[in-house]
Amino acid sequence: MAVEVSADLVEEILSWVPAKSLPRMKSICKTWETLIAERSFVNKHLSHMRSREQQFTVFNNVSSSQVSSSLISTVASLGIDFNELEEPNLNLQIIEPLASTNILVQSMHHCDGLLLFVLQTNLLLLNPFLKQARSIKCGNGFDHSVDAYGIGYISNQSTSFKMVRFRCGASDDDKDRSRIKVYDFESDRWRVVADKSFDDFSEFPESSVCLKGTPFWRGYLNGKTFSTIQSFDFSKERFETLFLPPSTIGSSTLGNSLSLGVFRGEKLSLLHRSRLEGKVHLWVMKKHWSKVMTVALPESAMSPRYASYFIDSNGKLVLSIREINSIKIYILGKDVECQNVEYSHVNPSVGGSGCYYVPSLLQVPGFSRR
Repeated sequence: MAVEVSADLVEEILSWVPAKSLPRMKSICKTWETLIAERSFVNKHLSHMRSREQQFTVFNNVSSSQVSSSLISTVASLGIDFNELEEPNLNLQIIEPLASTNILVQSMHHCDGLLLFVLQTNLLLLNPFLKQARSIKCGNGFDHSVDAYGIGYISNQSTSFKMVRFRCGASDDDKDRSRIKVYDFESDRWRVVADKSFDDFSEFPESSVCLKGTPFWRGYLNGKTFSTIQSFDFSKERFETLFLPPSTIGSSTLGNSLSLGVFRGEKLSLLHRSRLEGKVHLWVMKKHWSKVMTVALPESAMSPRYASYFIDSNGKLVLSIREINSIKIYILGKDVECQNVEYSHVNPSVGGSGCYYVPSLLQVPGFSRR
């Protein structure tokens, strides 16, 4: 005797299915196909996957072709497979929309499964999982060497994606130094907004993430000797300051590093690597900063370079560090021996920047119209 399952229960079950398996679910029946395409389901599925599926992204930004003088970019996702608990392994996959020549990636930013790539002459928004990409014109005054970016949306309005651009380290006679520009993906337009309280970054931010539609950057503001965290509120169209934990102020020196991250998809986090102590401290912003983890890290992993990280479903810290000829991922937990997973087939020219992202079913805004 067949047992009928309610539509609500079907939706709940499917919302916990990993993103890579959902395309096969669409072929089960027309009802499932319609459900999986609905925006409410996409948002629900993403909220579940934020704390379960993570993946690192790396990109090649200086490799030159042996056949011609063209630059060749091999943008790829580097995923870690935890199914083999005793010996996790890495899988490298090329992101198809970007497997082409003459693409030089300057920086990248992530939000809910969408990646924003800042190129030499334009911007590119893509969803690697859906293999969708959209080119965006930068507008007047574009300078990738001094312009910083963030992508997000107004809280509780994830159907309307926006982007913010601001200048860093500009001279006093730069007419665009204090201009903040916001781009709306639906209207395909840039516009200038004013925020007189923002002091401008004296140099390019050293770390950035996006949490539930709000972009965050860590760096130094003009005239400040200590770094702070700045966020951009798309509803108010202004920057807001978040101070670092007291014990980390002044820690961004040669022997230390501070990297922003997202804790279990829900809260802002800060990773403090201290070469002097030989330890890593993980801070999470709840109502206040709270230290949730301290683990020892091998000396070889204490480089103050940018590193991306996340907490896996077992509560372990997964830290990705770019080295000269390899990418190393360290898996650390309290009272647990450090595991080291290495992907050694890396060209020395591969860029050192990276970020984690969550595979999602979110359509690239405006992609269907193109």
